[in-house]
Amino acid sequence: MESNQRPVIRIRDTDDLLAVVPFLLGFHPGADLILLAVDTSGAIVLAARLDLPATDGPAQPLAAGLNMVITKIKDRFEVSVALVGYGEPEQVAPAVAVARDALGQAGIAVREALRVRRGRFWRLDCDRPEASCPAEGVAFEPSTSPVTAAAIYAGLAVLSGRDALAQMLAPVTGPAAEAMAEASATARLFLVDLAEATAREAAGAGLSDQARRERLTRAITDAADDELRHAQHRYRAGQAVEDTHAARLGVLLALPAVRDAAARSTGRQEWQIQMYSDLVRRADPDFVAAPATLLALCALQAGNGALASIAVDRALEAEPDNRFAQLLAQAVAVGIDPDTVATLLTY
Repeated sequence: MESNQRPVIRIRDTDDLLAVVPFLLGFHPGADLILLAVDTSGAIVLAARLDLPATDGPAQPLAAGLNMVITKIKDRFEVSVALVGYGEPEQVAPAVAVARDALGQAGIAVREALRVRRGRFWRLDCDRPEASCPAEGVAFEPSTSPVTAAAIYAGLAVLSGRDALAQMLAPVTGPAAEAMAEASATARLFLVDLAEATAREAAGAGLSDQARRERLTRAITDAADDELRHAQHRYRAGQAVEDTHAARLGVLLALPAVRDAAARSTGRQEWQIQMYSDLVRRADPDFVAAPATLLALCALQAGNGALASIAVDRALEAEPDNRFAQLLAQAVAVGIDPDTVATLLTY
């Protein structure tokens, strides 16, 4: 199966619903609220994950996330939504109530609301006989569901948790980190030398201030194009770039114009995901945000929302005020589809 092709998974009962959630996320949920939009044929057309607010924490982030999800599905699909909260009742119940109210105001039916904890689920607001809604919850076993077999056959995998997925992008340590720190210092000097040399040339040619700026922009763009082409060639061949080039590309990508140009060349190919994953892991802490946002774009186009979420988190950890990363976080939250991402990048 191609990375951008998603299997059609149909839900017959609650066990199927709970079995598919980890495959849609790529990891087993923790303190999460999952919204699954299911169409009239029983197919899941959108899955969104929102963080559960802390028991005494603000509800605004949850409400904002719900508004984005609802906007995404309201006028595009004829669906009902299953709500699945993972955690303790005092954390899940208020979040589900907020979600149920927001969906109701938007005219979207809630097909089921569940709380899940340690292999058991509880139906919230249950109006069924007591035997169907025991106080101790209902045990379920995902491994026996046909959904699990279908997902594994489709090549989907599940990590033990979100932390395990995040570990795949953990920064390098030891000698590797020391080598990249040295290479990054040299890369900074490279950019300074490039700017100074270009300024001298422009001054010698008697150029106006505007012309000098344009020449510097071209010089930086040319250097970035060279580094990006070199990296693309290496990763297509299954080889990582040397520290010098990884550091130089990281420094150049920190410039918004360079990052935006690189974003337009992102795709869903596995080698691109490997390239930006490697650059994120090796990047000097000051230069993590740009490759992390580019990795998120690649992951979104490949339909890998879990990886995109982790990449966005890395970007925001490095630069909390990074507007591009903030926008990508919103896109991840609403489960933006791969084709929409690709279309947006053409503009």
